[in-house]
Amino acid sequence: MFFWRRLRGFPWLLRLLWLGLIALPLGIAALVVGVELSSQPAFCGSCHVMKPFYDSWRTSTHNDVACVECHIPPGIGSEIRKKYEALAMVASYFTGTYGTNPWAEVPDESCLRPGCHEQRLLIGRELFKNVLFDHRPHLTELRREKRLRCTSCHSQIVQGQHIAVTEGTCFLCHFKGAELNEGTARCTLCHPVPENVVTAAGLRFDHADVKRFDMECTLCHADVVKGEGEVPRDRCLTCHGEPERLARYGETEFLHKTHVTDHKVECLSCHIEIQHRVPERLEAAATSCETCHVGGGHSPQRELYVGLGAQGVDPRPSAMYLAGVRCESCHRVTAEGKRLASAVSCMACHGAKFYRIYELWQRTLTERLERVRSQLADVRRALSARWESLQALRAQPPIQTPGRGLAPEAVEEQLRALEGAFERVRRAEANVRFVEEARGVHNLHYAFDILWQAHQDLQGALQAAGLPRRLESPWQPLPYETRCYSCHLDFERYTAQWRGFAFTHTKHAIEGEMRCSACHRDTSYRDPEHGRLKRDCQDCHPTQQQLAQAEPEGCLTCHSEEIPWGSEKVRFSHAGHLAMGLSCSLCHEGVTRLDHLAFLQAVGTRADHELCGRCHGEDVPPKGAQEIERCYRCHSGF
Repeated sequence: MFFWRRLRGFPWLLRLLWLGLIALPLGIAALVVGVELSSQPAFCGSCHVMKPFYDSWRTSTHNDVACVECHIPPGIGSEIRKKYEALAMVASYFTGTYGTNPWAEVPDESCLRPGCHEQRLLIGRELFKNVLFDHRPHLTELRREKRLRCTSCHSQIVQGQHIAVTEGTCFLCHFKGAELNEGTARCTLCHPVPENVVTAAGLRFDHADVKRFDMECTLCHADVVKGEGEVPRDRCLTCHGEPERLARYGETEFLHKTHVTDHKVECLSCHIEIQHRVPERLEAAATSCETCHVGGGHSPQRELYVGLGAQGVDPRPSAMYLAGVRCESCHRVTAEGKRLASAVSCMACHGAKFYRIYELWQRTLTERLERVRSQLADVRRALSARWESLQALRAQPPIQTPGRGLAPEAVEEQLRALEGAFERVRRAEANVRFVEEARGVHNLHYAFDILWQAHQDLQGALQAAGLPRRLESPWQPLPYETRCYSCHLDFERYTAQWRGFAFTHTKHAIEGEMRCSACHRDTSYRDPEHGRLKRDCQDCHPTQQQLAQAEPEGCLTCHSEEIPWGSEKVRFSHAGHLAMGLSCSLCHEGVTRLDHLAFLQAVGTRADHELCGRCHGEDVPPKGAQEIERCYRCHSGF
């Protein structure tokens, strides 16, 4: 009471006390509200420099975790610091003194706190984009003599993704200064050898063969790393301007401790990115081989492999190119340091049986190339002789020209036609030379397309020159596409004997257009059953015992009712005769007494007036009769 009586003597002090009593709870309330408000993610997003980070947080898997929960580590001291920094943010915001280059870190303690990722170190390996990853060694052991943090790999550097895995950091650590598939760049560190069969561009490859033949991953997956990960000196200037700091450029250990271990600075803020990906097809074909294999700025081998470069031929990329196989996959380094390819290159991936396949490819290519070369020389000689003959006619006096059968105008016209013929020959010559320079085995089927076009150009040249000569086909092309032809280029040479008859693939596959799978098992070439016969010849060509029991319905399993009559002189309907229940043997005498092939070769069909007269009687006049009206019944309408 005495205290209050004394205060009455000092009214101003009393007013100040009452003001303090009122202001204190208001201040405390404002403090609490300010701290709570500044702890909300929405507050962070209210600043325009923070908006990109806030937007990416809202769509991330952490959008139910407040910013301060990650950016401030757990603990009483950190909590007080969190409140202080939150109030400082409020003050900076209202006074307009905040910076335009926001910087924040996420300590490992925040990630590993209870209720978050505290068990992450114990989980073991997990799958990320087909890569097996283990957190334990990355966080508990030194990697390249550096202590990593959670945010060394999880960061904001992936545009629009909050705390996403920064793959560029993985590539930088694993590939910088390392040889591909060695040390930290070993493929199997992240990619265990798959057991599956993959198909690319029609090629099937069983990855189990990688273990079986101890194959190098880089035989197919070469040039999958781009970049050196160097640090340009001028990148330091984006953050530092002090001479004493810039002078420490090159002190790798100090810089990594400061930027990676002590503070979270994105690796790619300093290092140029290293890319790890399967290259595009044209990139895969652009190899160091071009240092030698160039001509006029282009590589014939590369163009042939890509399926380009020929004149008048549609593009046809090699199946190996479409599957991403590079030059170095087949051209292995020899003891002399040269890169050479041979049958061993094929065997390394496809097995020992490909030795014969490779030899077959080379032999077939050489033979076909030689045939087209020979035709090229013959046509050029024929056109040159024709040119000289016409030039001689042109040089004669006009009065003598008609006597030789050609007027001067006709001579000039034929000379112009010859110029066009020579143009075709030049194109054929360029295509043949392209196949020779590019080594046709790099894209065998495109090389064959080119040689076939050269053959057609030469035939067209003869026609344009008016020379009635027909060039023999350099080979017999298949009338359909089949993958069997990738290996069995000389199938037409394969012959066999069946019941004394010679079997040829030419008659069946080319003339009859029968597909390989009609008789052979269409399985992988690694399958022991690959190519085995699944049908016997007698499935199509019945034996005499089978034909002895034959009914028309049995014949129709192979022969259609609409089979045309073979003669060009008579009108005949198989369907009409079969509809009356007549037997095939009625006209095809001997068909039930012989094997079918023997019947076709020895007897055939006997069709004459006497045979038809057995059923049609007097409707069929004797052979040589002059009764035209009755002849028209069968011999008309064609």
